[in-house]
Amino acid sequence: MQIQCPSCHTKLQLGQPKPGRYKPTCKKCGNPFLVSISGDDPPAVRVEKVVQADGGRAKESGSNQKTVAEGAASRTKAALDQTIEQTAPQSIRQPDQSASPRPTTSASVSRAVAPVGRAAPPDDDGLDATSYSAGKDDSDGFDEGITAAPSRLGGYRIIRMLGRGAMGAVYQAKQISLDRDVALKTIRGRLAENPSSLARFTREAYAAAQLSHHNVVQIYDFGEDDGQHFFSMEWVRGGSLGDLVREKGSIDPKLAATYILQAARGLQFAHRSGMIHRDVKPANLLLSEDGVVKVADLGLVKVPDQVETEWSGGDLSGDEPAVAGLQSGTQVTMQGTAVGTPAYMAPEQSADASSVDHRADIYSLGCSLFYLLAGRSPYSGSLVSEVIEQHARAPLPNLAEINSRVPEPLCRIVAHAMAKRPADRYASLAEMIGDLQSFLGVESMTGFSPSSDQADRWEKIAGSYSKSQTLTRLSGTLLITLAAVSILITMVSPFISLAAILVGPTFFLAACVVAIVMAATNGKSAVAYQVRRWYETLSWLEIAAGLFASVVVLLVTLATGLWIGALVGLLFGAVVGAAYHFGITATAAKSGSESMEQARRFLRDLRLEGADENGIRMFLARYAGKGWQTIYEALFGYDALVETRQRLSTDSSFQGPTDARSIRDRVCQWLRLKTQSNREAKNREKLAKLEQNSLISQGVRESDAREQAWQMASAIMETAQIAVEQTASDDKVIAEAKRQRIKAMLADARSGRYKRTRDRFAPVKFALSGFTRLLVGCLLLAAFAFAAKSSGLLSEEMVSSVRRGDLQSLPGDATTDALGGSTSVWSVGIAGCLLCLSAFVSGWRMTPFAFVATVVILFGASFGIPDIAVPGIGQAKAWMVAAAAGVIVYLPGILIGEEKR
Repeated sequence: MQIQCPSCHTKLQLGQPKPGRYKPTCKKCGNPFLVSISGDDPPAVRVEKVVQADGGRAKESGSNQKTVAEGAASRTKAALDQTIEQTAPQSIRQPDQSASPRPTTSASVSRAVAPVGRAAPPDDDGLDATSYSAGKDDSDGFDEGITAAPSRLGGYRIIRMLGRGAMGAVYQAKQISLDRDVALKTIRGRLAENPSSLARFTREAYAAAQLSHHNVVQIYDFGEDDGQHFFSMEWVRGGSLGDLVREKGSIDPKLAATYILQAARGLQFAHRSGMIHRDVKPANLLLSEDGVVKVADLGLVKVPDQVETEWSGGDLSGDEPAVAGLQSGTQVTMQGTAVGTPAYMAPEQSADASSVDHRADIYSLGCSLFYLLAGRSPYSGSLVSEVIEQHARAPLPNLAEINSRVPEPLCRIVAHAMAKRPADRYASLAEMIGDLQSFLGVESMTGFSPSSDQADRWEKIAGSYSKSQTLTRLSGTLLITLAAVSILITMVSPFISLAAILVGPTFFLAACVVAIVMAATNGKSAVAYQVRRWYETLSWLEIAAGLFASVVVLLVTLATGLWIGALVGLLFGAVVGAAYHFGITATAAKSGSESMEQARRFLRDLRLEGADENGIRMFLARYAGKGWQTIYEALFGYDALVETRQRLSTDSSFQGPTDARSIRDRVCQWLRLKTQSNREAKNREKLAKLEQNSLISQGVRESDAREQAWQMASAIMETAQIAVEQTASDDKVIAEAKRQRIKAMLADARSGRYKRTRDRFAPVKFALSGFTRLLVGCLLLAAFAFAAKSSGLLSEEMVSSVRRGDLQSLPGDATTDALGGSTSVWSVGIAGCLLCLSAFVSGWRMTPFAFVATVVILFGASFGIPDIAVPGIGQAKAWMVAAAAGVIVYLPGILIGEEKR
């Protein structure tokens, strides 16, 4: 467990101390400090400076001694930049839009937390030494401490804690299944203990997770592990715009306008989806290494008309110190509550954050632009209430006097966005985006018109990269060749030795797996990524079934003496796969590295000029030539390539290839469909569980709550997928239309009028699924192994004859009574293999064909299928004819059996 010295921020290692209060001394600065350790499991640790009897801090060594007044001033400055959540007095009502509202005079301020997706500076680890609040804490007095982080949560491995507040903690974590960094937020305290609040919170988080935009930090997932609720978010490599200003001072006006323009596009997307951020500030605007600005904390939003007013757990307004919430957390808005950051908060938001609209975000965005241009926030004061009062009544400082390099048009944009009355601001972000684009000289809001120089430069870069990837175009041909060689080996091997029959299949499998895995280590394999995503959605039952099938196949291979051929195939396949990686994949990546670096710099330059991201991507695809897909995937990833293909396939003016007919594309599409289906089922189950607990806590009977919860979960998922109507030009009209649709659907779900009929035949379909066929096939293979062993087919003499290729000594009439009748042992093995292979066809429609085929293979001879004389070969026994007939029965099931989505 690590703690920090509150004076010099040096990291200190804490062993396993007993609960109590201690006064150690920092080894680096020599200053004493207090450590309080709770008796919880895990213990909560609180670190604070030593306070003298006269109220001042303990003296610090040398010239670093601070006065009480200086310390208070620094704490006030920190408070102004942190998120607050406070309950406004009852006298404050919905502010009149025609007049400036009177702000509240107290606020609860959270501990500083490193922005989502950003590693905190190593000297402070993302934590501030001081925390102030006007609310009551629910953490037993240890709200400011550093708790021991769990090692794992769900499918995530915790790397380190970024911060902690009354709502929970923020961690940097690694998603094990996809091997990617994420920001993980946990929920605790009142919110986690109140089922209704937790269900409402999860609805908002799920709605935010559906926001997929270039300029919005993506929420990936939500879940629960041993009672600990959490959700994960995109990890953005880079820093915040606030960090940039603290490091370099005020930003060049054109660059500042570009950054805010990107943030405005992300917020506009959220507004059109019916969401309001309520805490826009430089610390929540993250700048990636690629020059993309992403709006963080869109989990801390208000989804209009979904917010309920009930709350339990005590009054939130009090005089005891507490942590109000995470800087990057998601909080439930209550009527009469101010949520936001004082230095950037709209006047009306200080009175009642639950009633604000999208224009509050416009004000905060204007404040953020002011900060970037001036190097400081618009207003300052010794008290938080002072700053709030200035936002409501003081005139806007003259930006041109603070920074003479700021052009007048940009000053007017800031002033317009920061108008005191909401009615005097931009009516929508579309208007503000238009003014920013006009200032930057960007022609279109939704497109990008390149200059001839830009087009020529990109064509040259794309052509150079395309030439460097010539070898990768051989992948399809090489895969077909590999499959043909494997089939040929499989057909020839029985005439050499039956023990070599698995050489061909294992050779093909090993070559593909090794090539994919080695490419995945460099992040270059779309198939590996899709497999990981699919694996993440599997249930433990499905994973157990897969392991059981693998063990059965391994045991059968060992029992039948075929393991030597399988081992030879695996070794040669691994060599071929490695040769493909180093000879083609790695070579192409190395030869194209220079062109790719040029492409990334070119892309960053376009972004810094203020061009729309969608417009940029369309330009890059259109001007990259016939081989556009290769460089596009390298820049943006396979998922972005699939999305752009779909868009361009409907554009008659685009002449480049948009088809996805390769084997890789078909495999990835199949995996994407499987993943989507599994994830939807899991999300519905998690949402229904939370809604059921909420309904039961409100007095609904468990049987009724179960059905209502399922309907609520279905409604939540359906409302989250409602398409944003783009025909109107007014963001307010667009958002309002979507809100009304969402409101109506959720109201119907609560009242019972919303009905989504459950599939009554779901248990039957599951019983007939590929999952069941796989289990039955494995059982038949196990029966084949035991029957072959008991009938002498696996005797040492017989195995030796087979290895020599002496098939004449192989008894073709060996039978078993294990299935209730005289059945050929070979029929049992063939039926088991075919059933296992049929599991790759997921639909239940395949099962009737598989059932009939299996019966024919196993009992065809008993039903009267005769031996048949094959010219040039000899007599084909009845079980062989039955097996051939069974394969024919399988064929229509393969064609129509796959489940349609």
